[in-house]
Amino acid sequence: MFSANYNHILVVAAGGGGDIVTSAVYASKLRRWGFRVSLAAYPWERFVVDRVPGPIDLSEIYSFRDRGNYYLTIDGSSYSIRGGRIVRFQAANVSLALNEPIDIYTLRRGVLGAYRGIREICRSKGVDLVVGLDVGGDILAKGNESDLWSPLADQVTLASLYLLWDRDGIPSYVAVAGPGVDGELSRDYIFKLLGGFVRDGSYLGSIGFGKSDIKLFEDILKHSISEAGYMILEAVRGNYGWKNIRNGTRRVYLDILSTMVFHIDSKSVYKASPMAHKILATESIDEANQILLSMGVPTEYELENILSDLFEGSIDYGMIMEARRILLDRIRRENT
Repeated sequence: MFSANYNHILVVAAGGGGDIVTSAVYASKLRRWGFRVSLAAYPWERFVVDRVPGPIDLSEIYSFRDRGNYYLTIDGSSYSIRGGRIVRFQAANVSLALNEPIDIYTLRRGVLGAYRGIREICRSKGVDLVVGLDVGGDILAKGNESDLWSPLADQVTLASLYLLWDRDGIPSYVAVAGPGVDGELSRDYIFKLLGGFVRDGSYLGSIGFGKSDIKLFEDILKHSISEAGYMILEAVRGNYGWKNIRNGTRRVYLDILSTMVFHIDSKSVYKASPMAHKILATESIDEANQILLSMGVPTEYELENILSDLFEGSIDYGMIMEARRILLDRIRRENT
């Protein structure tokens, strides 16, 4: 799966702003095995942290180390200003915990902008393999799942990884860490989807987090926010059974399988994704968002837009659930 011929692996946090936590521990494991590894992510905070809808643009980030045309190199001092407020995004928090730089790109410019950002990072470092890590496994979604909450960021990243391989010849994997631990698609459903990739020969293998990873998880989570990442840590500690997350609005099941990371080649995941195909040529997050909405798929970006329009002050999970209901009702009306 990880050939000794690879000189430099780029691990991209593919499934949301908090996935950089698990991605950093995963990268550390690969380094212990002798690989040269760098980290990359896109900044997009949950609405309870950042009240401006959508992903953070590179122009909104301050105190960075270096910049390219489509990416920035940030460190623990980096931050964003959004809506007149300072936002500490998770990649900066993880960089502080690790005391190492992390490269970031933006989803604001759609699939093509994200692809250009990852490509530029690869070229600057001589990367010859990219691993896009998604905690939970929603990146495998088809779009018709009733419990799918945040498909937009996953699919933009997936389409970007496909373009990187198809246009530039840089192979890429999709890594699913902790199936179902984010409280969206059920783990049984994720395993069903993974089974399809096993049958068609595109499943590459798995690795697991263990005792040697606990301290780094703990150190990073002192500085960062990732409920899904914390669930993986709980599983590695030996905890199992049903656990509540998101203030009790979602439940996840933990056992030893929650410590595992499953790998599939990105071309096969892209081929199986109706959403990624539709947004492949997009040049803005708004364009990609509208395409998914027209397919009847609710997105995290549209949920944030509704929350921003309806509620002021602090946001609780009751408000989030109400906004979700409004979004689903609107999509049903517009697609019937």
